[in-house]
Amino acid sequence: MKNLIIEGEKAYPIYKFCARFAQNTERTDYNEHSIWTNGLSKKRVWNSTCFSRMYKEEKTQGWLDNSVMEWWDKFCANEKNAALNLKLLSLKVEFFEFETWNLTWFQHETFDVGQTDEEALKSFAKFVSRKKSLNEKQQEIDGKDVYCLMGAEDRWRWHGAMLNKRSSDYSKAPCRCKLCKKQGLIRIDH
Repeated sequence: MKNLIIEGEKAYPIYKFCARFAQNTERTDYNEHSIWTNGLSKKRVWNSTCFSRMYKEEKTQGWLDNSVMEWWDKFCANEKNAALNLKLLSLKVEFFEFETWNLTWFQHETFDVGQTDEEALKSFAKFVSRKKSLNEKQQEIDGKDVYCLMGAEDRWRWHGAMLNKRSSDYSKAPCRCKLCKKQGLIRIDH
């Protein structure tokens, strides 16, 4: 196992999970000549999803293959997805990078190893700065970002969990809600 350190912090292995599949659609703007429908029967479209997961230690490819298959089975069993008659085209999981924070949907997370709030915020700020710098260099080359920050580059967006079920009322970053504590994670929403 690699023990990688980035700017004085432990970095964890992050793996990218991706699935491409066909599904039923009831869209009224269905276009049989679209790339989203190419090669499929009427009212079927191509779809895909990708996400990343961070682990405390490296995983074997066999373990990852089992994990992605378990995820796919649960994804298909979801009531909404089951009704779409999903047909898998490709499913893969592969190593993405070693890093200190992992992107999920409009939030980043890391393992809670006893950091103070101040240490977590400082760590996240360094992470965002690294990724912004990487993106700026790539922008000069081909005008594209290497890493999607999903708004994390704007510090004013950083917050914790929603309080009182109102989107205008959040706890301060980093999030240390019951779910985060149960999962052993620290999250910063943005």
